[in-house]
Amino acid sequence: TAALRATPAPDAFAPIAVRRSAPGALCAVASRSHADPDTETFLARLGVAERRSAGSSLKFCLVAEGEADVYPRFGPTMEWDTAAGHAVLAAAGGAVTTPDGAPFLYGKSTEGFRNGAFVAWGARG
Repeated sequence: TAALRATPAPDAFAPIAVRRSAPGALCAVASRSHADPDTETFLARLGVAERRSAGSSLKFCLVAEGEADVYPRFGPTMEWDTAAGHAVLAAAGGAVTTPDGAPFLYGKSTEGFRNGAFVAWGARG
């Protein structure tokens, strides 16, 4: 058996091949069932050209894969709804922040592990 490595080998990761229907145009994943005025305002400010709908964890994966650029969520979620998707996105070079750009944090036991608003961003560049 191969020994476990503390860090992956340099060649362990390969970029995800992106096949977008409208390259160059901003694509967002956003919930149709949880649409709210804050989300609509945020997307309008970004000038989003395309919207896709999917379950929450799949939204993170679509952003990680490069199929979408941004996933804003202003409605309530729980930490267990977002942690795995956040990890996948971070491993793909993306980030999850609060709407004002601060780091999105976990371990909010005093809030019952309820998340505030967040924006998941795809890798830049």
